[in-house]
Amino acid sequence: MTQKLMQNIVRGLAGIGVLLLLAQFVVFTIDQRELGVVLRFGEPVRACNEPGLYFKVPLVESVRKFPRTLQFWGDQESEVVPDLPTKDNKKIEIIPWAVWRINDPIAFVQRMRTMSNAENRVAQFARGAIRDVITTYDLEDLVRSTDREMKLAILDIGEEQLKKLQAEAGVAEVDSTKTVKQNVAGRSVILDKINAIASRSLATGGSEVEGDAKQVNRGIELVEVGISHIDFVEAVRRRTFDRWKTEREAISTLIVKEGEEKKNEILNKTNAEIEEIKGNGQKQASEIRGNADALVIKRYADAISEVGEFYTFVRTLEAYEKSISGDTELIFTTDNDFLQTLQQPKAGFEAPE
Repeated sequence: MTQKLMQNIVRGLAGIGVLLLLAQFVVFTIDQRELGVVLRFGEPVRACNEPGLYFKVPLVESVRKFPRTLQFWGDQESEVVPDLPTKDNKKIEIIPWAVWRINDPIAFVQRMRTMSNAENRVAQFARGAIRDVITTYDLEDLVRSTDREMKLAILDIGEEQLKKLQAEAGVAEVDSTKTVKQNVAGRSVILDKINAIASRSLATGGSEVEGDAKQVNRGIELVEVGISHIDFVEAVRRRTFDRWKTEREAISTLIVKEGEEKKNEILNKTNAEIEEIKGNGQKQASEIRGNADALVIKRYADAISEVGEFYTFVRTLEAYEKSISGDTELIFTTDNDFLQTLQQPKAGFEAPE
């Protein structure tokens, strides 16, 4: 009895193992991030759009799974749209991007086959729509989002100076009173038109004529087309930079020149003030020295008038003392005052009381 039970258990486990082994050829699952297509001999027969458990015929049917999530293309340097002329003949380059998804997995398998093919078609229609729309608008329409009034900003260096700088730099004159274009379409309007044309082209096989368009179901839809980068082409950027550099160098030269003129003006004014101060100082010094000399002379005169001949005698002795050394020989006449003083010292001058 026990042996028979064991055999049944073994047979049951073996049957379960076989069923599990066969289940992978019969059963498959689709999660919430996937879409599935059942293929019979390579041709799609039914779609599995909802997550859950599904069955297939072994060896006859197979399953292909695709992402249900949004797919992103573009926003890379390799996807740039070069040499794109605007309506006002401005050459620009644009980097586009697009968001798309699979909305019909059976049509997708029939027409697109692979994700890379689908992405190439999305890129083709997005780039074509951008090129068709951009060429019908001015650059200002593309780079502005509103039609608010704007004016060109010019450095506050004076109209005459600005024209002079532009002439020296060899660039075209810029009218500082000129205003930019008013009532622009705006970037949002342009992008809406790009999205409409790209979606219609994808759905009609690229035909631009709505009444003549034949609907084509590729199993994908464009969610949004946008522009991540707008710039002038390299040649225009280089010329613009060179012009900007030339203008700024001219402005810099003018500022340096004005600075030198102000510097020289300040130095000249300072030197003039210094010379005036020095002149006044020298004048005052001369006046002080003159007054001092006059005071000395006056005091000498007062002293001479007070002491009389005694002062003259003392000064004479001082003079002889400075001029006569120890071995000096003097020759006097008999009527020399100094000789008479030496011969008759008692007859000399008496100091005043």
